[in-house]
Amino acid sequence: MYADMVFVINMVIDYMLLFLTGHICRQPLRKRRLLLASAVGAAYTVFLFFPPLSFAFTFLAKFIFSCIMILLAFRWTRIWTTLRLLGAFYAVSFFIGGGLMATHTMLESKSEVVNGIVLTHTGSAGTNPTFLFIAFGFPIFWWCTRHGYYSVKANRQVDVQHVCLEVDVFGHTIRCRGFIDTGNQLHDPLSRIPVTIMEAELWKEVLPDGILRQIYCEEIDIASAVPDGEEKWLERMRFIPYCTVSSKASFLIAIRPDEVRVYAGNKTYRLRRMLIGLRASPLSADGSYQAVVHPKATAEKDELAS
Repeated sequence: MYADMVFVINMVIDYMLLFLTGHICRQPLRKRRLLLASAVGAAYTVFLFFPPLSFAFTFLAKFIFSCIMILLAFRWTRIWTTLRLLGAFYAVSFFIGGGLMATHTMLESKSEVVNGIVLTHTGSAGTNPTFLFIAFGFPIFWWCTRHGYYSVKANRQVDVQHVCLEVDVFGHTIRCRGFIDTGNQLHDPLSRIPVTIMEAELWKEVLPDGILRQIYCEEIDIASAVPDGEEKWLERMRFIPYCTVSSKASFLIAIRPDEVRVYAGNKTYRLRRMLIGLRASPLSADGSYQAVVHPKATAEKDELAS
């Protein structure tokens, strides 16, 4: 194989590895810097053609070259950022390289019958992967690594966004599963208190029937719906103007609870300033959650010490 072909192949591979490393570590990707770092990494292959430079095949030399590539591609910021980039670069390289070698070894397996016994020799020929195998196999494993990472990340993000919610009001506790929606920026326009939305069905044992009926009918005449002896609910009621993409502007009936607790993983958040908006229709089509939690519910200042 010609030296120029070896250089080009390694430069393309290094570019794709650095590109994927930057994506995983959320670093800015600049094509010129990636190309420069890839060219430096590909220049390492020149040592193959110069036996006197065999010292470059030591672990220390390989490590220094990889550090130079990372610094050229993403610049120096902090030691921990550089180490994280270096670790991701090696992890991606080992995963893709290991996948290619495993696939090549599996395809090289041969079987033969000896004295009536079937013997399988895996990788017995000892041949190296061909150019075509690398040219087609590397992009496939690169694509699988990239999309596999984002799939795992998306599933983990869903787990983080699902929380347990408890709302205390007048001695009652309403519990449900909530979903933290970063797009929920609903606030009370006067007090600027954030609003978490819950299904009104969860409150049927707590709220007076008249208030529930008006929530389902989307009417605003709460004073006449509160029975005698239940006037305490009037001071807890708020009317939040809102508008969604699929509906016209309207008012959301909200309750000011005594306390709201959010359990996210091993963390607990206690909130005093949070309104609970009540929605008549289900919030989730599959019933996986019954509340859309405001993102401010998991602010660090409200976290309880464990």
